[in-house]
Amino acid sequence: MSADRLAEPDVTTWNRHEALFLDRLKTSLDLEDFTEYAACREGREKRIWSRARIYQGEKLDRVMVSQYSLRRGRVGLVIFAYPRVEYDIPVFLLHVGGMPPERTLLTLDLAPSSPGMDLSPFCAVAETHRPALDLPDTPLEWLSAVTSPHILHCAFKPLDPDGFFAAFEAVVETWLHHYIERAERDLDPVSVQARRETLLELKKEVFRNDPAFPVYTRAFGKTMSDVLAEAAFGGDPGVSIAEEIEPPPPSGSWVNKKLGVGWSADAQERVHEAPVFIRPMIRRIIEKEAAKEGMAQVDVDLVLRCEKKYRGGDG
Repeated sequence: MSADRLAEPDVTTWNRHEALFLDRLKTSLDLEDFTEYAACREGREKRIWSRARIYQGEKLDRVMVSQYSLRRGRVGLVIFAYPRVEYDIPVFLLHVGGMPPERTLLTLDLAPSSPGMDLSPFCAVAETHRPALDLPDTPLEWLSAVTSPHILHCAFKPLDPDGFFAAFEAVVETWLHHYIERAERDLDPVSVQARRETLLELKKEVFRNDPAFPVYTRAFGKTMSDVLAEAAFGGDPGVSIAEEIEPPPPSGSWVNKKLGVGWSADAQERVHEAPVFIRPMIRRIIEKEAAKEGMAQVDVDLVLRCEKKYRGGDG
């Protein structure tokens, strides 16, 4: 396969969003100097691909723009953009994917990079577009500790493409004009350290809990998944991927004595791919299913059957 084909993704729903983002940020990023990571797997009946580019700017430490396709009709766009610790600028977080527009997965936020950051400009944008897009007025629980209370999100629901594009544009404009352009360099050691700690905690929380990474790992393999994680969560401050990846539990370590159910090693490893915060719930559900079926040990086949059952066949 040619390098050109590997580097350039198919035409997708999200091309105009990426183009708008880079156009608006053209004076804040060096668009001619970037690092690119690309992966592609192709077979007779399917082609999956991923492309991520890393940019930097005077006030922005790391801006990752990534598009991917995991199956026909299932495409996504991820933009994680972090400020340099010398500037009080919120983090731009976007992950939009699923099978749009009928079943769209969305997370869009300007997350605080320091305690007490004024997010009222973003609040005004969110309050305008949330009802227009029929999005929930609730926090995203698995990210609530590090994101703003104004986050726009939905889980596999219809999302009007033109309405979302307008919301996306408004958030980009707000981030640029209210924060990036107005930010002045602040070298106060206490402030710099507070921003460093806030940014590092945000990166760790997203890395630990984002359900996209196990899916990406299954699609492209662990090596490429680790590369993407470094692209998304490296920089200054950066997450040590090796330190953050919790080792799989040893074989036989999971035993529910009350139900009389143990676990095989490969079944444990499969559950371990899920985000940390939902593993206990998944384990309880599967152990109850095993007991109901009279199984003394959970195997990977049961885990896969439970995935299909509780995800409605979309696992």
